[in-house]
Amino acid sequence: MVSSMLNCRFPIQATLTLTLMGWATPALSSPIHILINVQGNVQVKKAQWKDFHQAESGITLSGEDKIKLGSNASVTIYCSDRNQWTENQQGTYLVSQGCPEGDVVIRLCPDCNNEKSRPLVSKEER
Repeated sequence: MVSSMLNCRFPIQATLTLTLMGWATPALSSPIHILINVQGNVQVKKAQWKDFHQAESGITLSGEDKIKLGSNASVTIYCSDRNQWTENQQGTYLVSQGCPEGDVVIRLCPDCNNEKSRPLVSKEER
């Protein structure tokens, strides 16, 4: 009896996980920008965070997030429209200032990708 309960545990967990991911998908379909180079004192504050934290390369950002540069610092962000934004002036910036919401190519939701980035393929007929 115990082994049959354990056998049911995995499918139940998988179903719950996929259901929760499905509910989160609309929130994840917003464009993302990737912090690719950090030099000096650069901090990041995501929209849902209370405080700034030390920035690291590879962090994903949204347009509502903020970056703060100290003196002699610089940061490069790869924007969702495939452009790069480099900032080297001390101050605090909204990511949307350098990565405007435009013709978005990169999204967290793969089904939401822009059709311009890859050609549409017709279905194979049998």
